[in-house]
Amino acid sequence: MLRAIVVLLVVLLAAHAPMLLNDGLFMDDWLVLKPRPDYFIDIDFLLNGAGHPIFYGYDTFANWTGAPVVVMVSLAFAGIVFGAMALALTATRLGLLDRAEAVGFALIVWTYPGYQLWAGKANAVYVFSFGLLLIGAWLLTLAFSARGLRRVLLRVACALVFLLGFALNSTIVLYAFVMLGLFVAIWRGGKAADGLVRRTWLASWRCALFYPELIVLPLIYWGTLNIWFKRIGVYTQHYDAHLPSLRELAGGWLAFFITGYRDVVAHAMRAAIAVPVLFILAAVLVGIVLLLRADTKPTTSRLAIALPLVLAVVLFLALSSPYLIAGLRPSSTHFYESRHLLMFGVPSALAFLAFKRLAGCWITPSTAFAIMFGSGLILSIGMLWSDYVFMQARTLKQEALTRNLASRPQPAATVYALEDGFVDYPSRHVAFGLAEVTGMLRLAWGNQPFFGFALRAERPDILRGMDEARTAPGSAFHHFDPTGPQATISFQPGPGAAPNQTLVRKYYACRLLERCDVAELLAQLAQVTIKLGPIAGILPIEKDVAPSR
Repeated sequence: MLRAIVVLLVVLLAAHAPMLLNDGLFMDDWLVLKPRPDYFIDIDFLLNGAGHPIFYGYDTFANWTGAPVVVMVSLAFAGIVFGAMALALTATRLGLLDRAEAVGFALIVWTYPGYQLWAGKANAVYVFSFGLLLIGAWLLTLAFSARGLRRVLLRVACALVFLLGFALNSTIVLYAFVMLGLFVAIWRGGKAADGLVRRTWLASWRCALFYPELIVLPLIYWGTLNIWFKRIGVYTQHYDAHLPSLRELAGGWLAFFITGYRDVVAHAMRAAIAVPVLFILAAVLVGIVLLLRADTKPTTSRLAIALPLVLAVVLFLALSSPYLIAGLRPSSTHFYESRHLLMFGVPSALAFLAFKRLAGCWITPSTAFAIMFGSGLILSIGMLWSDYVFMQARTLKQEALTRNLASRPQPAATVYALEDGFVDYPSRHVAFGLAEVTGMLRLAWGNQPFFGFALRAERPDILRGMDEARTAPGSAFHHFDPTGPQATISFQPGPGAAPNQTLVRKYYACRLLERCDVAELLAQLAQVTIKLGPIAGILPIEKDVAPSR
């Protein structure tokens, strides 16, 4: 098993290595993390609005260290590495998978490209929480067969790890499947002579009696949130909790399937045509995994073949249901909307496992493993790298704009609209969010009540909407002021602009090989001009007019 774990770690570290070179902030990262010590943020909304006390703790600690980006990248890597190891060890210890299957399964889960925010910083807490859930499952597996003090310590550690893993609320769905596994283990240890009904009742009773802390843990967590950290203001509107109709569920599940799987394959095919080198390198990396030998005996049990596929469908429906109840759906058009898809690599891995075992009925298990898991991992890692390239290019564009603004005196304005010419550039780009634009303004010119937004990304009434949002209870925008003097920033591709893969390759050459100067590369990347005056196409804020007498 040591060899399998080494292979798993080598491939994971290579797959996620670009994360280490990306120190950028994306979307809501700017609201909760400090890019430098004197940068002002107000993250009280996480406690008194959004209802995320564990997130608040992680972000507060990260900012306290003075190096929040390093802390968050470390959390993400820890979640990936230890979560993958725990998944593989648990599966092999329980005899569910052989070593090759366990490694392939863990890699599919932890390189899933449907989740495009692997380089996100605040969302690193999502990744870490997912990893903690799998670590908790591993500790529970050890505790199940332990005795004495070791059992007590493992149980305490298990409960604590699960609790911290609830920072990502949807992990409770996977937690329910872990508890189902515990029930099955206890049921299998019962006596067949008791009969099905009595045996099932006894297993349920023993599960609650012997593991009470795990039964009440999610109840304690949700009770704490709803009593002391209740969502208020805009967050009660954002999470439109309701019981969806069957039609809504069917439409929502279809949206999750299209975004989480169909679009991933379609985007991977286009990326492989546009930048084949990424997928060629992924094939070389996957070759290391194929050195692991699968079991020589094919899996002939129909249950062992069908069960992973059934579980994949059930888990897919279960993982998407909390978001549908909250009125949320993912989208593949904006990378930030993929944040709901982190755990959807698990149904994908289960499907690959089922098809691998089915193919093993006609060809050797090693060949079936190479075909199914090999092709899946090439697609997954190649697309993962493509997304890392996109996110790194986004970071470079942010830094180019910030440096340009910082090099000039601040104009007599505090409200800025960004005309982003990179939206029309023939390489993937998504318009900057208002938190990003505002954050770059404050990073360049200091802690003033700026408000910035991308013209192409917002509605004409954005100023009015922000004026209402900043005064709402629990708002994250109290320090934004959309009422000040206005200006428009033109941010256009410069002489050094290039497609994302070319730009990032030049950046890596500058930073790692010192073949050029990073500052010069950024200076040539974009051309920036600023025009003072009212922003065209944006409605002004309506001021209260005193009634005439």
